[in-house]
Amino acid sequence: MKYVDVIIPLRFRDSVTYSVPQELEGRIVPGSIVKVTVVGRSYTAVVLRVKDVPGFDPSKIIPLRDVVKFPPVTQANMDFLRQVASYYMCSLGEAFRFAAPSTVKALKRDKAREADVEEATGNVSGGPEPAGVALPVLSEEQAQAVDSIRNLFSSGNNVLLHGVTGSGKTEIYVTLADECLRKGRSVLYLVPEVALSRQIQKRLEDHFPGRLLVYHSRQTAAHKREVYERVASCSECSGPYVILGLRSALFLPYRNLGLIIVDEEHDTSYKQTDQAPRYHGRDTALMLGRTMRCPVLLGSATPSFESLFNVQVGRLGLVSLTHRYFGGEDSSVVLVDMRKERRKNAVKGPFSLILLKAIAARLERREQVLIFRSRRAYASAVECGECGAVLRCPRCNIPLSYHKFNHSLSCHYCGYTASFPAVCPECGEDSLRLLGDGTEKIEETLHELFPEARIERFDADTTKDKREETRILKQFSDGKIDILVGTQMITKGFDFSRLTLTAVLKAEAVTSVFDFRADERALQLLRQLMGRAGRRSSSGEMIVQTFRAEHPVFNMLLHPGGEDIRGLMEERREFGYPPFTRIIRISVKSKEKERSECLARDVSATLNRSGFQDVSGPAAPPQNRTAGEYILQLLVKIDRSHSWEQAKNRLYRELRRIPSTDLTIDVDPVN
Repeated sequence: MKYVDVIIPLRFRDSVTYSVPQELEGRIVPGSIVKVTVVGRSYTAVVLRVKDVPGFDPSKIIPLRDVVKFPPVTQANMDFLRQVASYYMCSLGEAFRFAAPSTVKALKRDKAREADVEEATGNVSGGPEPAGVALPVLSEEQAQAVDSIRNLFSSGNNVLLHGVTGSGKTEIYVTLADECLRKGRSVLYLVPEVALSRQIQKRLEDHFPGRLLVYHSRQTAAHKREVYERVASCSECSGPYVILGLRSALFLPYRNLGLIIVDEEHDTSYKQTDQAPRYHGRDTALMLGRTMRCPVLLGSATPSFESLFNVQVGRLGLVSLTHRYFGGEDSSVVLVDMRKERRKNAVKGPFSLILLKAIAARLERREQVLIFRSRRAYASAVECGECGAVLRCPRCNIPLSYHKFNHSLSCHYCGYTASFPAVCPECGEDSLRLLGDGTEKIEETLHELFPEARIERFDADTTKDKREETRILKQFSDGKIDILVGTQMITKGFDFSRLTLTAVLKAEAVTSVFDFRADERALQLLRQLMGRAGRRSSSGEMIVQTFRAEHPVFNMLLHPGGEDIRGLMEERREFGYPPFTRIIRISVKSKEKERSECLARDVSATLNRSGFQDVSGPAAPPQNRTAGEYILQLLVKIDRSHSWEQAKNRLYRELRRIPSTDLTIDVDPVN
C-alpha cells in the first residue's frame, strides 16, 4: 500500500495523508494533481510526497479519489509556491489555491463554449502558423533601450523600463518577446486590468499568431483549463507561447519560461486583497523570475516608489525612454480653481466654462475627449432635506450610492442593494435629495450640453458584460465615440490616436485618500491620464478641475521634475514608511464589536511578547464596518536593516496560535 501527503487549497497548516488505491499506484508521483475528499466535499490537490509508511494509524486514512490527467507540477513550481506562502504569511494550501483553482476541474465542454475558448486562448490550434505582422520598427532611442536591457539581462539583472507615456514601451516588449520565442522559451506578459489586456491582445495576436494564450479571472473555468493544459504541456513539440494575463497568470505551471514582462508595474490592481495569499503581482513576478531563472522587465511611465528604491540600492537596472514614439511634447496642463470659477458664475453643473469651451473646440475639430471622475453611479449619497439623515448601508458605515439607470441604491463595498425609497425612512417626508456627481450623472449632463455628440460611459456598471466593454473600447479607438466618461479604469495604458483632451473632475478626491501613499498615487494617476492625450501628431491638453488648487500634488503636476519625487521619498524616509520599511497589516473582523476588540487585544499582546517594537493600533480604519463586520487593524513596521524573513516567520508562528478565521494578514499592503 502506498500513501501520499497532499496539499489541499484550503487554510490547512500542514499536508494531509491519503492512501493510494491499488489501480492508481503506478500513476502517482510527487507533483501529480489528484482528487480528494475533505468532509464530504471534493477538492483538487497536489501530491507533495509518496511514501510507504504513514505517520499514524492507517485505519484512519481514507483513499484519494482519482488522478487528474494533467502533467505533474514541477519542483520549480512547488518551490515558487513555497516562496509565496512564506513571504505572504499563509499556508502552502492557500498558495496552491491560486495555482489550481477551477482551472483543473474535469469539465465537460459543450459545443457552445468552443468559440469562447478559441477567443480566450488566441489562435492556438494545430497546423501551420499564419504569417505574423512584421516586428515594430524601433526608433534610435528604443533600439538603444533594447540593447541596454539585453546587456543588463546578460549580467543577471532585472530591469525597470521607465518610459514617458507614448514612448513606445510596448514595441520594446514585443521585440524582446520575439527574441525569447526564437530561443524556444515562453514569455509571460502581465497587465493590471482585463480591459487593457483586451486592447493589447489584438496587437500581440498580429505579431505572434498561433502563439498567444490569454489568461485572467473573467474567463470561465473552461477557458482557464484550456490555457492551463497548454502551458503545462508546453514542450519542444508544441513550442513556446506568449501568455498574456493578469496577476493570477503567475501561478500557471510554467516549464520553459524565458522572460516576464510586468507592464504598468506601479498599478495597485496587481495587489490581491480578497483572500490569502495577499500577494502583489509585481513582487511575485520577481519571485517567479528567480525560481525559473529568467529575467523580469518592469515597465511604467510613473514607476512605484518601491521600484525606484530598488533601482537606487542596485536590485534593479534602469533603462529610460524620454521621448514620445511619434514625437511631440507632453500634454499641457490647465488647473481650474473651481472656487474662483463659482464666484465668477463661470460654472455650469459640474463643468467650468473653461472645460466646456475646450470640449466644444475638440468636437468641432472631430477630436476626442476623455473625462475622468473617481466615483461611479449617478449620485454618491442621498440625504433628507427635512431631517438631514443620510441613507447608509445597513452592513457598512458608508452612504449608499444612487444608480439612476435602475433607480436603486447600492453599497460599493459589500454589494448591498435596495430600491430607492419614496420617502425618508427616518422622518417619512418626501424630501430626499441627491448629493455628488458620479459618472452616470456626468454622462447625462454632457448629453444635455452636447446633444449631437456621441457619448459613452466606461465604469464598473457599463463593463460588467465583456462584450460591452470590448465594444466601447473598440468604438472609442475607431473614433465612433466623441466623449468617454469613466473612472480609474480609463487611466490605464490605453492608446487612442484621436484623443487630444483629458479632463479631471473634482480632482481633490484623488488626493484625499487616508493613506501615506496618497500623494504618490494621485500624482501617478494624473500623469497617466495626462499621457493618454496627444499621443500622435496632435498636441494634447489636460484640464484639472479642483476645489483645492493649492494642494502640492497639483503643483507637482504643473511643474514636473525629479525634485517632487525626491521630496516625497524623503518624507517616507523621515516617518519610517515603505519603501524604507516593511509593513504588515493585521486585521480582525467580527460581527460583534466586543469580540473584535477582544481579539485585537490578543493580537496586540502577541506582538508585544514576540518583541515587535514599532506597532500601531489596534485602531479602526476609516471604513470601520464592512458587510456587517466591525474591523480593527494593527500595523507592524519592520526596518529593512533587520532580518525581515526571521521576524515575519516568528510573527506568523505566534499568530497561528490564535484560533480565529476572523484574522487576516496583509504583507506590504497598498492601501
